[in-house]
Amino acid sequence: MNMNALRSSHPFVAVCAVSFCVVGCSLMSPPKGVTTRSFVLTPITVPSPTARTKSTNMVVGIRPVKMAGYLSGKPLAMRQRNNEIVYLESIEWAERVDTALQRVLAADLGTLIPTDQVRLSRWAPETVAVEVEVNVDRFDVDSHGQGVLMAWWRVLSPGDEKDIASGRFSASRKGPPPNTDPVAAAALMSSLAGDLAEKLVSAINARESKTRDN
Repeated sequence: MNMNALRSSHPFVAVCAVSFCVVGCSLMSPPKGVTTRSFVLTPITVPSPTARTKSTNMVVGIRPVKMAGYLSGKPLAMRQRNNEIVYLESIEWAERVDTALQRVLAADLGTLIPTDQVRLSRWAPETVAVEVEVNVDRFDVDSHGQGVLMAWWRVLSPGDEKDIASGRFSASRKGPPPNTDPVAAAALMSSLAGDLAEKLVSAINARESKTRDN
């Protein structure tokens, strides 16, 4: 291509680039006049006063939660079919889902154990009693309102990567579809996170009972 032809192609390239950006933005953004609604996961409710009196000094470290790739964006993912995901562009998470789940699990563990010493950032092995690791395969509500959380979890001794307990977690709850009632769908997903927290607490408590017996 000669220099004149190359120069004449610049405006065309620029127009194409602008057009691509406009089309891309229109696909990623909600239609004009539609307000984007943002949601967060919420911790479980506070237990009874009797349960609160049994608090412990246990320190728990929760590692960053690993999420399936389809949950990496802010728009809320709704499962249309078993292998099809649609993203609700006008309904989004106010924070990253991995960060949200780690935060809520920490709050739930603190309530259920109960302890006020749950750590989310780096810690020295000698400063925690156990470490918790969660790897999420599925966390969504489908178009019929069926919410599912599936994850691998491990409770580890601090520092040495030795499994105290581990397993596959799967739970489901029924509610409204997120595209018709996103408030209830977000609450349903929070409840699923609470179900996972209860499983983790059960494993942690079993470890503590065994330690006391020995």
